[in-house]
Amino acid sequence: MKKHAGIAALLVVALALRLTWHFIHGEAIDTRLPDQAEYVQLAENFRNGYGLTFYDMRFYQSVYAYRMPGYPLFAAAGNSIHSVLFHQAIIDTSTVLATYLLARRWLSKGASLFAAAAVAFNPFMIYFSGLLLSETLYTAFLIWGCVLLVSHPNFLWGGIVLALSVLVRPSAVALPVILGLVSVFVNYTPGLIEGKRRWLRLPVGATMVLLIVLVLFPWALRNKIRLGQWIWLTTNGGVTRYDGFNSDATGASDQRFLSQPQMRFLQHMSEVERDNYLSQQAGNWIRDTWQREPSRLLRLTLVKIARTWSPVPLSAEYGTRQLYKIAAAAYSIPILMLSVVGLWAARIPRSARLFLLSPILYFTMIHAVSVGSLRYRVPVEPLLAVLAAAGLMTISDWIRRRPASGLTS
Repeated sequence: MKKHAGIAALLVVALALRLTWHFIHGEAIDTRLPDQAEYVQLAENFRNGYGLTFYDMRFYQSVYAYRMPGYPLFAAAGNSIHSVLFHQAIIDTSTVLATYLLARRWLSKGASLFAAAAVAFNPFMIYFSGLLLSETLYTAFLIWGCVLLVSHPNFLWGGIVLALSVLVRPSAVALPVILGLVSVFVNYTPGLIEGKRRWLRLPVGATMVLLIVLVLFPWALRNKIRLGQWIWLTTNGGVTRYDGFNSDATGASDQRFLSQPQMRFLQHMSEVERDNYLSQQAGNWIRDTWQREPSRLLRLTLVKIARTWSPVPLSAEYGTRQLYKIAAAAYSIPILMLSVVGLWAARIPRSARLFLLSPILYFTMIHAVSVGSLRYRVPVEPLLAVLAAAGLMTISDWIRRRPASGLTS
């Protein structure tokens, strides 16, 4: 029991921090993050027998596939906001444990505890665990899926968890395939499966694609019946794409364009038509800008990446709060610097570094072609913590070797 005392104590502290923050923050919906109000509506309508739908005030109509079903169903399982936030605190605490287990795959117990502690005290994860948003649930899916993928050569259970995560975050649709393929190199052991067991081998990439299709099929079928088209993800993609690529785009999310007088015609479209139209308009803007002013497109992309990886919040709502900026910088800057050291350290095998880096690069690219915000890197914070722990071990090794090398000289 003593050998698990460290992580057990850390889990207690992590849960206490999250519950304390929830008590301080309360159950009020943060109007600066309007997604919360949509999730509340979706959960309430589902509990009341109206299905996964909500009334979108911007278009004066109900929408049925604007959000993925995973988080609304999770929120609907609780009978109050307090209940949902309590379960999110437990789920986020489980991510601390998952980070420890993931780090233990390659690092010492002490370094793994450091990685878990970095997640336990992560101000962004604590903050989002107190909001009715999908970040906490998706992060848990992602990290537990990674743990299952690398804990043993059987990738099926990890693949199932990662496929289910797409029901929470549609932009992650290709990530299970990428992680599944990279995990093959992480788990590769010559001669592990020989002889009679050779037939048990499954094509990882094809299996991951099949798992994603199987998980999404009920949702797509429901949308086919309700909307008349096979919507495998959401009808929110067009709005998001146009948000990132239009003549007034800054790299941040600003959907006030939807309320402009020249956009009122969108109210007369169905949600599918609106999704297709806005996606097409964004595509046209990208093509025209690339032909006339490619440097502008490049600058916009770089701004989005910079916003995603900023050590401090940049939005008008949070970037003006000095306390938020100090807390964010005090945590982010050391972790980011250590993770860079860990990325180039020999403490973790090259295949493992690629595995940990894959989601980081994936979401960086995803938000480089949509909108950038510190919020969107929250799911990869535990992976950064593992790399940071490896970086800390590397620095510690270097410090220990330095006096020894000085004595020998």
